[in-house]
Order: sequence, then structure tokens, then C-alpha cells
Amino acid sequence: MKLKIRSAIVCALVALVSFTSCTERKVSVSATVYCDDSFKNIIQQEIDVFEYRLPKDHILVTYAPQKEALEALFNREAQVVVIGRDLTKAEKEKLEAMKLKPRSQKIAVDAIALIVNKENPVEQLSMKEISEILAGETQRWNQIQPDAPDRRINVILDNEGSSLAFYMRDSLLHGKAFGPNVSAVGSVGSVFEAVKNDAANIGVIGVTWLTANLSLDHSGSELDSYLKNDTSAVNGQDINDRMDAAEVKTIGVMRDRLYPYRPYQQYIYSGEYPLTRPIYLVTTSSAGVPSRFYAFVGGVDGQRLIMRTGVLPARVPIDIYEIKTAE
Repeated sequence: MKLKIRSAIVCALVALVSFTSCTERKVSVSATVYCDDSFKNIIQQEIDVFEYRLPKDHILVTYAPQKEALEALFNREAQVVVIGRDLTKAEKEKLEAMKLKPRSQKIAVDAIALIVNKENPVEQLSMKEISEILAGETQRWNQIQPDAPDRRINVILDNEGSSLAFYMRDSLLHGKAFGPNVSAVGSVGSVFEAVKNDAANIGVIGVTWLTANLSLDHSGSELDSYLKNDTSAVNGQDINDRMDAAEVKTIGVMRDRLYPYRPYQQYIYSGEYPLTRPIYLVTTSSAGVPSRFYAFVGGVDGQRLIMRTGVLPARVPIDIYEIKTAE
């Protein structure tokens, strides 16, 4: 009899533990995020601070081409995506037909940087010249500048399905196909290597790969103080320092032939640098970790973090100072 009672108690305890474990597993403490590769340096910093602030919330992030991120959203594999455009009307209607309620917000304005080998004498390109290079109409560097080497121009992208590829094709070629001189090497790091090792190459990257310089190895109090007190913008010297370290250089871009601008934050803000695009955060969740992360990135601290990556935050204005020297 005692044996049966003990067995019943053990079974009851096992059942209680099993029920509790199953219940805990059903409580979501994570969000699945897919982020376009070119925005990795922005979103990883957002994730680091978000998880520090809310230690029970976790972000499971996958860095992938924009095309793959959108596919994950529609396949219900991602609750949040970070892409280089807003959802189209048709995409929103499709998600709504799936009984999902998509929300999107512009979180920043990014700049596209063009990088070349330091041995390349070309310092600037017009928008027309860039379009002609992408289309394969201009194929050699000495067609751009007579003293440049007589070498084929190779345009290097990170991935065929990335937001960078879509932007360059849609904005500069109006949807037409790239020329035979355009190729993808699989990652932004490989773009740097391709340009570093061959003076004939020109790489296309997001500007945060040149400017991300925020270290989050702070204690909680130091980090809170940083976010409250340091709202300084990234300047051109930050980019130049990164360029020197990477052994490449940026190309100045001209909207017309009057003056070339490089992808510095102040020129993104003024609109003078022409190669810019929005960054959108999209979620299909209205509660839990995905919703809290969505609110954090669009909030004051999330926007201050974006400011430190070299792109333009959507909601926090930057201060531009003009220093005049005495004559």
C-alpha cells in the first residue's frame, strides 16, 4: 500500500514538473529577427543594448540578404525584419490575408559608400558615370580619367539579393539588369578584400561598415550615462581612419559636376550626398519581445545608438557645428 502511495506521489511530481516545463517553454522570451547583411553593424548594437536593458528578452538574429529576410517574414520564420525599404501595398495585403498585422517604421537613412583601392587615382564619380559603369557602358578606368590605368572596371557587390544590389539596380538603372562587369562575392568583408587586392575593383557597401565605432563593453551605469550624454555625430575623420585601416578609400559622388561629396553624416543630413536610402524595421507582432524591440529601436535610446553608427537616425536630429577661424 505504501509503495502504491509513493508511486502516485512520484507520478504526480513528475506530471507537475512536466506541466511547469511545458508552460515555461510556451512563454516566449525571444524574438526572431532577420536583418539585411548591410545593416549588421547597426542592429547588432541595438540588440546588445536591448538585451542588457531587458535581460529576460532575447533576440535570435540572422543576417541575410534582403530577399531572404522578406521570405522569412512571409514564411512566418521571422517576427521582425530590417530591410532597405518599406513593405509595398501588395506585401502588406498579403500579410493581412495571412491574419498578420504588419507594422513598419523608418529608423534611419543610410548612405551607400563606393570604395576603391588606394592605388586607383580616381577620386570622384558623377551619378551618370556610376550608372554607366553599372550598366556596362563604361568598362575601363581610363575612360573616366585619362591618367587612370587602362584596366577593366569590376563592380563588387556583397550579394545578388541584398538591399544594396536592389538599391543600385532600382535607383540608378531603373530596374534594368547590371552589366557583365558587376559581380557578387557573398559578404561585405569579401567586398573589402576584393578591393584591397585588386586596383581594378570598385566596391559597394553600406556606410556603417566604415563608421561603426561604438564599444558596448561598459557596465550598466556607464552605458546609461553614455546614452544620456553622448549624442555626438560621426564625422569624416572617423571614416578616414577606418579607410586607412582597411587600405581602401572612398569615392566622392557628384549629383552634378559642381562638387563631390563623401558619405559623411553631415552630408546625409543635408541631402548633398546623393546615394542614400531608408532603413525600415518591420514586425508582424503586436506584443511580447518583438513589439518591445520594435519600440526600443524607434525610441530615444535606440535612435541615439543609430547616430553613433554614422547613418542618420530617423527621429533624433543631429547637431552640425560650423567653426570659423579668426582671420
